[in-house]
Amino acid sequence: MKADAGKQSTKQGSMLMGLVAGIALQISPVAAQSDPGAHSAPAVSAPPPANRRDQSSISKIKPLTPRIVRVGADPCDALAADPLDHDRVVAIDPVEFVNLDGPAALAACEQSHRLKSNTLRFTYQYGRAKEKMKDYAGALALYRKAADRGYPAAFAAVAYAYDTGEGVDQDEKQAFHWYQEAASRNNAWAMFNVAYFYDSGRGLAEDDTAALEWYRRAADSGNARAMNDAGFLLETSNQVPRDIPEARRWYLRAAEAGNIVGMANIANFMLNGIGGPADLPGALKWYETAEKNDNADAINGLGYMYYSGLGVEKDVAKGMALYRRAVDAGSATALTNIGFAYETGEGEKQDYAQAIAYYRRAAAGGDSIAFNNIANFYDKGLGIDPDAVEAAEWMEKALRAGTSFSRDQMRDNSGNWSLGFRKALQRRLRDQLIYSGPIDGGFGPRTQEAIDKIYGVRLD
Repeated sequence: MKADAGKQSTKQGSMLMGLVAGIALQISPVAAQSDPGAHSAPAVSAPPPANRRDQSSISKIKPLTPRIVRVGADPCDALAADPLDHDRVVAIDPVEFVNLDGPAALAACEQSHRLKSNTLRFTYQYGRAKEKMKDYAGALALYRKAADRGYPAAFAAVAYAYDTGEGVDQDEKQAFHWYQEAASRNNAWAMFNVAYFYDSGRGLAEDDTAALEWYRRAADSGNARAMNDAGFLLETSNQVPRDIPEARRWYLRAAEAGNIVGMANIANFMLNGIGGPADLPGALKWYETAEKNDNADAINGLGYMYYSGLGVEKDVAKGMALYRRAVDAGSATALTNIGFAYETGEGEKQDYAQAIAYYRRAAAGGDSIAFNNIANFYDKGLGIDPDAVEAAEWMEKALRAGTSFSRDQMRDNSGNWSLGFRKALQRRLRDQLIYSGPIDGGFGPRTQEAIDKIYGVRLD
């Protein structure tokens, strides 16, 4: 019933009907109804799901601009300067860890450290070289040595060792402690990780207020991932007031700072007019930029624009090709979109069995539009035996995931769903002591109030 354009996250963003959302493409065939006069819910192609943040606390970010300009760089700087180190040499491009030449850096930094043992950046960079060579204990010893003498990036490196269990037993509390120490010394990467620990509740109570504060501090120090994750919290948090326009501003800031996830997120907001006006050229620009960096959600979002003809000349074949690329890159949302093509017969030969197979794969990957569409298939008996109880269970999953299209269906189009389904959903709400009204299938104020109580509230 609904396809998905794809974005990144575990939570669902706004799903608006109409031009800006790019939905309402076709109408599903009417199936046998248990409630005379009811009609099949419209098949719609969903916009990208909610925004995603990077899921690990450990990741590459945009290189920081050093606060201190140094001269006299030597081979150790050229081979092992860290983009996350504020105190690196400004005259030399930093080296991402993945690109670090371990043997060459080890030889150069061992010599620099031996000749200039009081230059703490050499101690730190020597540690990086050892870490690249998988001498984690040796790297940790050097990081500790630099940290003991106050080198900010070294505190973050020690935290990373505890975070990952490299060279020491993994210990989230110690990792958080060392990240705090580094953050207090204005290390932006550590600030981000302090925020992430609060955000995810790793080793301590989840605290979105503290997380948002640290994300903002990290962002102000140049961390592009923090910009994206500040936007994500402002869009999805249940602890701090949601501010969708402000979330949009943070996503744009992250995208402009080079964060690929932020690019996909701002593209979604621009596509759907979330937090501001719809901007199809802007959405196309950011999707294309992120797609070139192999972002699965951007590939899917770009496919959605071509499939639907939003901001570009409609090209269903190109859209389908992008959807399949997105699936290969790991997008559950793209699975929903392919299921939608099988459901509606646009892009694939109509085949309900194939459609629900794709929806189930998408649901297993966490795509909440797939939850909605499976509910529709059970309600209408499309390719499967109708089952109002199963339909209600899947709809509850969609509602709890914050799928606004599903919320709109229950509010504005509940008559498109069978009487048996509506009664089954009321029973589910009653059994959870959320609803105390009659089980009559009437979705009046009391039922709507109960639905609001579960909307966006996950059980996991």
